Amino acid sequence: MMPRRPVLRGRLFLLILLVMCSLTAVTSVKAASPSFELAELDWEYQWGDLPFTDSKPDLSAVATQWQPIAFPANPPNRGDQHHVWFKTILPELELSEPVIFITSIDLNVEVYLDDQLIYDFGELNQESKKSFKGWPWHQIALPENFADKPLYFRIYSSYKDIGFWGEARLMERSDMLLHVISSGLHELIVAAFSLLVAFVTLVFALFRGTKKEFFYLGLFSLATAGVLVGENLAIQLVFPWPLLKTYLAAVSYFSMPIFIAMLLYYWLNGASGSRLLKFVAQFHLAYLALAVLLSLSGVINLAIFFPIFDALFVISLLIMMQVVLRISGQVNLSQQLVLGAFAVYAIFLLADMLVAHGFLPWVNFPVVIGGLVFALVLVVISLYSYVQTNLAVDQLNQQLEHRVMERTAELHAYADAEQQRRKELERENHFIAGLEKLNGELQACQYLNEARELMLQRLGDVFKPTQVQISFDDNARNAQPDEQILIHELEGGSHVLASLTLKDSDEAQATLQQEDFIHRTCRRLGVTLGNIKLREDLQRYSFEDSLTGLHNRRFFDDALMRDIQLAKRNQSPLSLLICDIDHFKRFNDEFGHDAGDAALQAVADTLQHYFRGSDIPCRYGGEEFVVLMRDASLDDAIAKAERLREAVQALDISYRDEKLSHLTISIGISSLTNIDSDDAETLLRQADQALYAAKQGGRNQVKSADENITKEKQA
Repeated sequence: MMPRRPVLRGRLFLLILLVMCSLTAVTSVKAASPSFELAELDWEYQWGDLPFTDSKPDLSAVATQWQPIAFPANPPNRGDQHHVWFKTILPELELSEPVIFITSIDLNVEVYLDDQLIYDFGELNQESKKSFKGWPWHQIALPENFADKPLYFRIYSSYKDIGFWGEARLMERSDMLLHVISSGLHELIVAAFSLLVAFVTLVFALFRGTKKEFFYLGLFSLATAGVLVGENLAIQLVFPWPLLKTYLAAVSYFSMPIFIAMLLYYWLNGASGSRLLKFVAQFHLAYLALAVLLSLSGVINLAIFFPIFDALFVISLLIMMQVVLRISGQVNLSQQLVLGAFAVYAIFLLADMLVAHGFLPWVNFPVVIGGLVFALVLVVISLYSYVQTNLAVDQLNQQLEHRVMERTAELHAYADAEQQRRKELERENHFIAGLEKLNGELQACQYLNEARELMLQRLGDVFKPTQVQISFDDNARNAQPDEQILIHELEGGSHVLASLTLKDSDEAQATLQQEDFIHRTCRRLGVTLGNIKLREDLQRYSFEDSLTGLHNRRFFDDALMRDIQLAKRNQSPLSLLICDIDHFKRFNDEFGHDAGDAALQAVADTLQHYFRGSDIPCRYGGEEFVVLMRDASLDDAIAKAERLREAVQALDISYRDEKLSHLTISIGISSLTNIDSDDAETLLRQADQALYAAKQGGRNQVKSADENITKEKQA
């Protein structure tokens, strides 16, 4: 029976190695676009609150009292001050959706750009009581013209620290979200793993009622998971309640010394020092209850209990570490592993405390590693205990004559396994190289349809000589989940883009390996194709009107400038239509805004139907639409506009099974060939003047800029 132990230990080592490699891969995710560290800016501070006029701070009243500071946190000479102002000048940085990301601010904050309030968290009203709202990370959206403008932070804190803590960056919002998710993903993985370990350990304690050590180990692992979840940045994206998250972290954090002290007390079993450990556990239990009770009742802010607990926890850790050193030689191997893991975890916790309280420079300290080590040790101990229970039963079935046969079979199996391993390695190398090459080519694709075509052409080469069937859309939904390529939507949720199905194979082991290749391919390509879909959605949303599905004004402005340049270069005609729904306000007042939306959609559908594929209909704003007609003369545009006017007049618009009154539109037309200037402003102005003439002429008619110009010359 003894030869099976090295095999078991080898498998446990492989499990630990795979988990560590997965965490290393997750933590390597970084935002692609540039960001700016706010610590590099020139900061100034001023103690006390500024006067307010008409709900705006008087920033010029005490301009001479600003003092320089390297970073907006904990200015000198605080005394009994609870308010502080920080200011800086924002740099120039090319960002499409700029935000400021700050890991934490102690405690409540208002942010002003110039004298305009752009962000607030917590209560800063001068007359009201300022309660603790939790420790979230902050996302402060900036306007596009933020460069070279003064940025002010008005901060209140009754906590020992005041100001920023952690990271402070100016960056793209998408990169910030990716940074938040990637920086906290490994913690969530370890938290989930710790929860699983806690469940397994508590179940094990239930079936082995005399082993209280598993009960305390399971509760400690559960507390570790609570701390990781409570302090995880990504959780705020799902549960935007920072105070609830802070309470989860506090309860879990405050309960950790209770369980580890009770575990050591159980192991000492009445020996010297056990009563001190029991007192430590009871003291921390009382502290936990007192902190929760006083903070929930509003007597004391929850934030105040953290530094006090840290000091008490350090003392408790030193006491428990002394006990660990004293009894380490008196316990068995499993208990020594637990004590060693606890010692490692304690070191990580102490280092994290030093960072949190400013004794060490801030760094995103990987305290999660200590939790992972402790959880892995619990897994090893649980598996070891389980195996030990089964070893006694298996040992009775071992017979001497079978060992000789097993040795002979092992030699043959070893030779076959080595041969098979060589083939698997060749397949593995071919697969990895092909997948990486295909993935690189897919990343260069701009659109999802382009990526589909590339997959159809090249994906089969990755699995050669095995054949794989590729299915898209509806046919892909019938495949197994591991065989599906999932694309995550921008609005949330996901859908199946494609599926990979392994065709018949004569070699069973090769089939298993190829199935693993398929699962890995689906996960890898899902990420790449999801990024392509995300880029497509972002581009579509930025140029599309959400109500009508037409292009929006932003797209029209770009297209108008581009088409004018093309028309000038090619000496081709270009016409512009501006359409306005007649008496639309009266329509809205009579039937309601929802019916008005239905009317706008009906007119938009008519525009898309009556114009060529090369024409560009857009929603210009409100009830106004514009159509950019390439290679269309003024006469062609007038004829098309008349047909459009008649089509809209003939529309039968229904809303909630009720037929609404018919709509009419007025249309103004201008053409590039009929104006003296060739800029976009002139073309738009003359079309708008023609529209105005159509409105003045009685509505439900088409007017061209050419008619207005003729009348002006005659006048």
